[in-house]
Amino acid sequence: MIRRRHLLALAVVPLLLVACGRDQPASAMIGVESVAADDRVPLPPVAGPTLDGGQLDVADLRGRVVVLNSWASWCAPCREEVPSFVALADGRDPGDVAVVGLNVRDQASAANAFVADFRIPYPSIVDAEGELLSTIPGVPPSALPSTVILDREGRIAARIIGVTDSGELAGLIEAILAEGPAAAG
Repeated sequence: MIRRRHLLALAVVPLLLVACGRDQPASAMIGVESVAADDRVPLPPVAGPTLDGGQLDVADLRGRVVVLNSWASWCAPCREEVPSFVALADGRDPGDVAVVGLNVRDQASAANAFVADFRIPYPSIVDAEGELLSTIPGVPPSALPSTVILDREGRIAARIIGVTDSGELAGLIEAILAEGPAAAG
């Protein structure tokens, strides 16, 4: 009897660690969440080197709606959804909507091949250890794919945990764009 309890405890501990301090297990968070303007929180600093050798700080994109998609070349659902992000980046005025990738726990050669294969036109910040992803409020620390959409003030207006598509993205972005320009401040 004691032995079974220990085995059960050992089986449960990894499941509890999946959420790494979040309020819910990652599996309970899959889906889309829109955040009311009064409940939005700023995105923590997300900045660093990009796959193409540049530097990018998401905070520098304030004034635009920003779509931040976390991905990895080895992630099959990421491959499924990437055409939606490419179409979004190609079809929107970059002065209104910016798409940014967050390449998580990937090898540079594989990530660069992924970018070339899918003809990804937007920059991706390298998050080699998953440290940046783990700081995003409301997103499980290992959630791939995951997307946050920021309002023009740099606050999280929507979260998507799991695969998304063009229609879902368009609806969320249109609602945020309809809010009008960022408050002066």
